[in-house]
Amino acid sequence: MEIIDTHCHIEQDEFDIDRKQVIPQCKQVGVWMITSAITPNSWKKAIEIGKEFDNVEVAIGLDPMKWDKLDDAALFIEKNENQIVAIGEVGLDHYIVRNHDDREKQESAFRKMIMLSNNLNLPIQIHSRSAGRRAIKTLSDMDAKNVHMHAFDGKSSLARMASKDLGYYFSIPPSVVRSPQKKKLVKAVDIERLMVETDSPVLGPFKGVRNVPMNIEVAIREIASILHRGEDEILSIVLENSLGLYKRIKDRF
Repeated sequence: MEIIDTHCHIEQDEFDIDRKQVIPQCKQVGVWMITSAITPNSWKKAIEIGKEFDNVEVAIGLDPMKWDKLDDAALFIEKNENQIVAIGEVGLDHYIVRNHDDREKQESAFRKMIMLSNNLNLPIQIHSRSAGRRAIKTLSDMDAKNVHMHAFDGKSSLARMASKDLGYYFSIPPSVVRSPQKKKLVKAVDIERLMVETDSPVLGPFKGVRNVPMNIEVAIREIASILHRGEDEILSIVLENSLGLYKRIKDRF
């Protein structure tokens, strides 16, 4: 098996105790990963992990709650552009942010990150918790390119439109085994825009249990079951889709 976990957080503290075991174990079974560092104290750490392990690629983004760190994030991305394969995750979180003024600040930071993604010609990973429609509208208005909607929690009809009409990619986590919403998402997304992720250490097959990139096979297996296709076929499709979006990985894969 060769597959790309298109979105995880292997740099987070939850993996400090056994990261040097988890990542090689993933390589042994053919799992590559894109780790997404979204806080100032994790950006450099992620870059160093990416240098140490050849099956780890890096995305640098900004926690949607930290819009005040936008300038720091943009500067770090520009300085380390050659070390990363994507910008992200970035976006909107209306589940936590309810105040209108704060939502405006969050969206302003989001728009600037989209602009940076377009300027650098890098894929952008999107966080859109309870804000799917608004996030997609913002991306469309900004003519965003190479969009990856991560762990999308919106309506399947919206995902269908965004994947088919706008060409946005959507990734499915292992939590699909216990999420009716994610099961609907699998059926809705254009199969040519379907990818997989783990979002480790969260969104695993078992709630409350640390997720790991090797659980990517759980997502593959469940997608195959939902779509009534073979696991090898789904594996091939999502790998091709992932390499189509993340071209810098394709050059090294």
